[in-house]
Amino acid sequence: LKELGVCDADVTEAATIANSVRDDVLCKDPVAEKKTLFEKLGGAPSIDAAVDMFYDKVLQDERVNSFFKGTDMKKQHRMQKAFLTFAFGGPGSYSGKNMRKAHQTLLLRRRPSTRSLVGHP
Repeated sequence: LKELGVCDADVTEAATIANSVRDDVLCKDPVAEKKTLFEKLGGAPSIDAAVDMFYDKVLQDERVNSFFKGTDMKKQHRMQKAFLTFAFGGPGSYSGKNMRKAHQTLLLRRRPSTRSLVGHP
């Protein structure tokens, strides 16, 4: 606009107006942009379903299910859901161990193949 000879005050006014309608023009939902990842993923029902599906698959997988032998799986589900809820910005707080400490004994007892944990043969 300046190159076209428009004065600074008019350029500023045009920029202000353009900024005020920017989200409408770009079809952005300002409420959705303020959502946490937890909310974007669908909240507690989605986290619950994902954790339940994950452990169902893990417990059926002969390559890794031995890691959970003797584990209280109800507690495991609860702790994993609490951790993911916290990590994704959901309500509440996580008071469990950090991941390194939580898995230290597990890794010392049974050294997993990283490939088996991520589903690669």
